[in-house]
Amino acid sequence: MVSIFLFLTLLAGCREAGVQDFWRTHSIDYSDVDAAQDQFAIFAEKAVAAPEADALAAIDVLFDRLKEDDVAYYLYTDWIDDAFYHLLSPCRNAAVFAKAVERMAVDGILSEGECAPYLQKAGWIQFNQEGAPATLPVVVPQGMRTLVLVLDLGCPSCREALTVLAGKPEWADCRHVAIGCGPGARPDVPGWEYYFPDNATDIFDPHLTPVYFVVSPDGKVEIPYALAL
Repeated sequence: MVSIFLFLTLLAGCREAGVQDFWRTHSIDYSDVDAAQDQFAIFAEKAVAAPEADALAAIDVLFDRLKEDDVAYYLYTDWIDDAFYHLLSPCRNAAVFAKAVERMAVDGILSEGECAPYLQKAGWIQFNQEGAPATLPVVVPQGMRTLVLVLDLGCPSCREALTVLAGKPEWADCRHVAIGCGPGARPDVPGWEYYFPDNATDIFDPHLTPVYFVVSPDGKVEIPYALAL
């Protein structure tokens, strides 16, 4: 016989709200910023684990709530950037981030200038997702596994990444392609094919460099963006 306690526990689990209802049952309260940020982190984890439609619906509910408080709006948009765009975040997600930026663009809380960086990031995050066809400006595919390093030519650590990655045995059988962004002297580390397309920053976020990704022989992204150092 099932105990009353177990029955109630199972019933509560069956009735647990999905992620789309998260912000209907949790308050937007930043009087304790650390606690609010912890709560948002729980939401972010739930969002990227949920069906995409539910996650996007949850973003709409969140922004509907945030519109009631300009301070909360600015605070949470920063957390959204950290959670769904930052390269080191386990919750990095192009669809969820793009949905959030769509709301930023239409809600009228952020100015056009404040919204512009988010819109640019929403464009950048769409490129070179795992399993998608690789976007490689001016690079001619050669039907082999390719390690692509994106670097800022004015960044010393980016130049260091050329040496570090070239020396790693796991990439020894790969074609090595380096794509340079921005002004600066062209590197001369051996073992790399160098490309300096004028439109590199249309595709790659130079603030994330040095970053690499791996393209399979059939031209699809095998390993998505990862920090090179």
